Amino acid sequence: MTETERIKYRNTLDYIKIVIGALIMASGLMFFLIPNKVSAGGVSGIATILYHVFQWPAGVTMLAMNIPLFILGVKVFGRKFGIKTLWGIIWISVFTDLIDVIFELPPATEDPILATVYGGVLLGVGLGVIMKGRGTTGGSDILARIMNKYFHFSLGHSFILVDTGIIIIMGVVFRNIDLILFCMISLVISSKVVDMLIEGITSEKAITIISGKWEMIARRIMEEVKRGVTSMGSVGLYTNKEKKTLYCVVSNRQIEHVRRIVKQEDAKAFVTVSNVSILQGEGFREQTTLNEE
Repeated sequence: MTETERIKYRNTLDYIKIVIGALIMASGLMFFLIPNKVSAGGVSGIATILYHVFQWPAGVTMLAMNIPLFILGVKVFGRKFGIKTLWGIIWISVFTDLIDVIFELPPATEDPILATVYGGVLLGVGLGVIMKGRGTTGGSDILARIMNKYFHFSLGHSFILVDTGIIIIMGVVFRNIDLILFCMISLVISSKVVDMLIEGITSEKAITIISGKWEMIARRIMEEVKRGVTSMGSVGLYTNKEKKTLYCVVSNRQIEHVRRIVKQEDAKAFVTVSNVSILQGEGFREQTTLNEE
C-alpha cells in the first residue's frame, strides 16, 4: 500500500468512525437523555429545553445552533475545525431526528436515574469513537476554545463553565433542582467514558528504580518479566554518588514481580510506580491521540 493509499484508507476509516459515533450519541440522546429532560450540557442541553418547551425536533435544533458555531470556529481558529467536524455535526442531527421524528421510537426508560447513567455512557462512547476518528462534535467545544483564546480561561475550566451554565439554565427553565444533579452526573459519566476510550480501560505502570545494583535488577527484569529496561545516569545529591536509574513499563499484573526482584537484589533501592495511560511503541497497545494527523 502506497503512502497516498494509506492516507486515503485512514481518512475513510475516520469518517466511518464519526458516523458510528454519531449514531451512538444520538441513541443516548433520544433513547435516554432528552425525553427525560437530562443533558450533559452543550448544544444538546439547549436542544433539550427547546424540545420540551416548543416541541422543536432536537436534531434540527442542534444543527441550527451548530452551523453558526462551526462557521465562527473556522473564522477564529482556521481550518482545524474542518470537514470532519461538520461531518459529525450533520450525522448527529440526522440520526437524532431519524430516531425521534421519522421512526418515532419511544424512549428506552422513563426512570431519570437509568436515563442519566445509560445516556451518559452512550454519550461518552459515541464522543470517544468520534474523537478516535479525529473528529469533534462542535457545540460547547467551540465555545470553550473561544473562551480560552479571548478570556484566557484554561480549556478544562472553559468546558466546565459552558456545560455547567447550560445545565443550570435547564434546571431553572424546568424548575427542578433534581435535574441539575442528574445532568451533572451524566456529564461526569460521559467525561469518564471518553477518557477510558481515548486512554484505554487498562493502564500500564511506569516503574523507576534507583539502585547501585542496577545491572542485576535490569537483567532479571528483562529475563523474567520479558520487558525492556532503559538505564539513565544519575547522581544522588545527598550522597554525591553516581548511580543508574532504571525505567520500564509493565502491565498491572507484572508490578509485584518487578518489586520482588528489586527487593531481593537491593532492599534499599528507591522505587516509584506511576500510572501510564497512553502508550505507543513495540510491545504495547497503540492509542490514538486527539487531532493526530
